[in-house]
Amino acid sequence: MNLRSLDLNLLPVLEAVYAERSLTRASETLRITQPAVSNALSRLRAHFEDPLFVREGRGVKPTAMAEALMPAVRDALDRLRAGLEPRSAFEPSSSTRVFNISAGDTSAYLIAPGLARRLQEIAPGIRIAWSQVSRRAISTELASGRLDLAIDVPGLRGADLEREQLLLMPYACIVAPDHPMANKPLSMESFADLQHVVVSSRREGRSYIEEVARTWGYRITPAMRLPHHMPAIEVVRQTHLALAVPRPVAEASGMAVLDLPPEFPGLSSELYWRHENAEDPALGWLRSQIHDVVAGM
Repeated sequence: MNLRSLDLNLLPVLEAVYAERSLTRASETLRITQPAVSNALSRLRAHFEDPLFVREGRGVKPTAMAEALMPAVRDALDRLRAGLEPRSAFEPSSSTRVFNISAGDTSAYLIAPGLARRLQEIAPGIRIAWSQVSRRAISTELASGRLDLAIDVPGLRGADLEREQLLLMPYACIVAPDHPMANKPLSMESFADLQHVVVSSRREGRSYIEEVARTWGYRITPAMRLPHHMPAIEVVRQTHLALAVPRPVAEASGMAVLDLPPEFPGLSSELYWRHENAEDPALGWLRSQIHDVVAGM
């Protein structure tokens, strides 16, 4: 796209019409006249050589071109708004900032619901985009601004990374209620003898459970490996496979919950952000909200 030939002031109009599906409602949202919206839309149509929106009932619907444009347009506008928001004047209740957080399946499962509840109450305009970035890329993604925060294992490298401990999560083992080991104590030997499904976002390498067992001289060869807990729990529900998960996940699973042998420590995680953003009051506020959610667990 040649940005020199496009008036960037037109992009909020594109965003508003897409969101409202109506030129009238878009004009109300933008606090400009409907003819001004129509004029802006005409200029956008000429630039992109596409109708962008077509009539549907009393409103409009986006064309395929508009659908393709919107993710990039929204991302650009969100970043611009965040960058122009006065750092000394951050007000959660009125902010519309979008925060990008990288977290694994477990951390998102544990933190996202509580954070969503808090935001609905005190900062309804703020949005959170969760993703899972590879550990090798976290420092680069934070430096580029594509990430605001990351939750991952301790010890990630990066000269410009700030960090603080977030979670120390105990694990438990779950099996189907009719499993032969349901309600029986587990030793390292009996745990290793189970048939396992493990959860890991990586295609290769040992999971946390495999690594701990190996440290104590036991080998676990998973019958199945999955990237997320939800399908893994369903596998456990329908088989006699066992799954080690964070205890809050285990207790919410509806499966029989077995204490792991004491040789299994809790799994730690840390919250990461870029050093130059340490004084950003918005990020500081969000970090405090995340810590409050964790404390409430």
